[in-house]
Amino acid sequence: MKKKTLLLILSLFAVFACSQTPEEKGTGFLTLNISQGASLKADVEITDFTLRINDGHADMFRERIGSLPEQIVLPVGSYTIEAYSVEFDEPKYDMLFYSGKTTVEIEAGETKEASLVCSLGNAGIKVVWAGDFSHLYSTYQAQIDCDEGYLTYSSTETRTGYFLPGTVSISILADGLTIFGGTVTLAAGDMVTATLRPKETLSGNLNIGISVDETVNNRDVEVIADPEYTGANSETNPYTIAQAINRQGEEQVWITGYIVGSKPSSGYDFVNVDTWQATNIVLADEITETNDRNVIFVELVSGTYRTSLNLLDHGDYLHRKIVIKGNLLAYQSRSGLRNITGFSIL
Repeated sequence: MKKKTLLLILSLFAVFACSQTPEEKGTGFLTLNISQGASLKADVEITDFTLRINDGHADMFRERIGSLPEQIVLPVGSYTIEAYSVEFDEPKYDMLFYSGKTTVEIEAGETKEASLVCSLGNAGIKVVWAGDFSHLYSTYQAQIDCDEGYLTYSSTETRTGYFLPGTVSISILADGLTIFGGTVTLAAGDMVTATLRPKETLSGNLNIGISVDETVNNRDVEVIADPEYTGANSETNPYTIAQAINRQGEEQVWITGYIVGSKPSSGYDFVNVDTWQATNIVLADEITETNDRNVIFVELVSGTYRTSLNLLDHGDYLHRKIVIKGNLLAYQSRSGLRNITGFSIL
């Protein structure tokens, strides 16, 4: 989808006539010059936009642009000027929302000019279901929630849902089982396609793959959904090590596990005490874990966290449980946690 941008230039003139009486002084006239830069969708007309002027407490003026008078009378003061294509304050299907906002100071006897750029103000998400869902579940649907509300996507829904910029959460209801699919942060203009895959696929992977239209706010996002994980990540509701392994790429999340050793300078035999390094610790869901593919290697860079957590100085931490926050990024070719920003020994 090609990004649509509307350039709306409003030239605001505060003009005072010499013939004004004392009672009329302190008011000004706004004259608007409106021009359209880039083209819009065929069914969006500049004359259908609404102009709103607010003094910080209440709307002083609200009118369809196509019906604007030649002059608008306003008291001297500060105003927020907004133009928008439709009222959009909650998630809706198939509703593009163009908007722009600026401020202007109306002063007695002075001419003011302001420029207002209107562009796509919401973000779209389209859900695509992987074929494995129909093989594994008889009924399934997705729900995308945000602060303003939510949209429900049935298994046959093909429309694009639109949301205001911010963080949304994805959940899947499959045969009565609620699966938390993680969160996605949306920016204005994003067009996201979310491909949902269940855990019990032939590939053995559980994920919601999300890709963004290359013509709009280029970025790659991947969200992993897990039937065993049903809440928002936090220090009190961290990922297990198994979940963290499946969520490589997520940033600044909490994980929990047992400290089971330290990776040597070469190889992955983390249980040999004689080869432990101060540069890392290894976390697992089970104290007896020895498989390097079932653990998270935690990087300890020089400084506070290396001093506080390395096993060479804190051997008593072995087999202690820890909650720790960082970025789920590969460490020496294995699942890892890096850029630590907090931890607690339990």
